[in-house]
Amino acid sequence: MRILSGKNAIVTGGSKGIGKSVCLALAQAGANIFILDTNKKEGLKTIKEVSCHGNEASFVEINVAKEDEWINFSNSLEKNNKTVDILINNAGVWLGKEITDVTISEYQKLISINLTGVFLGTKHLMPFLKKAGEKSEFGSSIVNLSSVAGLVGSQLDPLYSMTKGGITTFTKSMAIYFGKKKYPIRINQVHPGIIETDMGKQVAEARINQNPNMSLKESHLTGITQTPLGRLGTSQEVANTILFLSSDNSSFMTGSSLVVDGGLTAQ
Repeated sequence: MRILSGKNAIVTGGSKGIGKSVCLALAQAGANIFILDTNKKEGLKTIKEVSCHGNEASFVEINVAKEDEWINFSNSLEKNNKTVDILINNAGVWLGKEITDVTISEYQKLISINLTGVFLGTKHLMPFLKKAGEKSEFGSSIVNLSSVAGLVGSQLDPLYSMTKGGITTFTKSMAIYFGKKKYPIRINQVHPGIIETDMGKQVAEARINQNPNMSLKESHLTGITQTPLGRLGTSQEVANTILFLSSDNSSFMTGSSLVVDGGLTAQ
């Protein structure tokens, strides 16, 4: 069912992993897709897959942490009279290092992508989302990618938890902000657990680095045994949740959190 027919969606970090699954899920629902990423090779592959659904699809090479690149992109949208109905702030990175081993440059990269990127995307696309929302019964939609590490402490990466916890409260604060301003923009967030993606593999590798006697298989099984459903999640399962929050099916939701973790944080 093409519940997003005619909508324009922007997905940061949409080249791989959860971001790619989100692009495909939104495209299957009828949305036109803009992928914003630094990985042009994978981004163009994803664009090709998106185009198979008969939608418009574009790749824009952007470092989400750089404001001048956001300004150039928003100027391009305005010049080409493009609207923005949906923003998915998905781009993110993981360190997974002992905090005493993290350099200041690694720390700054982490917060610049995970936090600053969300701020800049929200700031510079807000006028477009507001304009599109005024023409829609239930407004436009922002979905931020937090993490279970934004709800409970991460055993492997406290700094990652710090950034994702920031997104958690930022999302709630912006819901209040939009409401008080009477802006027709809903903003919600998703908290994935351990997902079968490249980042999920990085989590397994980080567990080994911090527990040298552990094998890769043991690390993988640890992630599974931590999850009550007894398996890891898929990027498609996260994307399905994001599709719901992007659509009018979630019309009375803003400032909300949906947890997709197989019961990990229920313990």
